[in-house]
Amino acid sequence: MSIIETNKIDAMGISKDEEGLILMLADHLDWKNEPEHLTLLQDKINAYLGFIESNQHSDTYPNIVFEYYVIDVRFKYKATENCLKFFEAINTQLREFNIQVVKSED
Repeated sequence: MSIIETNKIDAMGISKDEEGLILMLADHLDWKNEPEHLTLLQDKINAYLGFIESNQHSDTYPNIVFEYYVIDVRFKYKATENCLKFFEAINTQLREFNIQVVKSED
């Protein structure tokens, strides 16, 4: 799975405290074309938000009501300053829904 496959969840699991759903997003792209990369990232995150909103995770976890959701973006390459600003902006909007987007770098 990867960032360019917007119709797929790359990986999913339950948080250590068993109250959250963690959705992993694999981003293997470099930042040579930053505008295109940010658009792909936005599209994939929007697909994940749709997955959460439509409760599709209940197919895998039918008896769990999650308190929060984390979209863990796993970057192969270091995130740019604009990407970090994008994460700040979306996290501000998603906070009221108990959804957070975080970054991890390999």
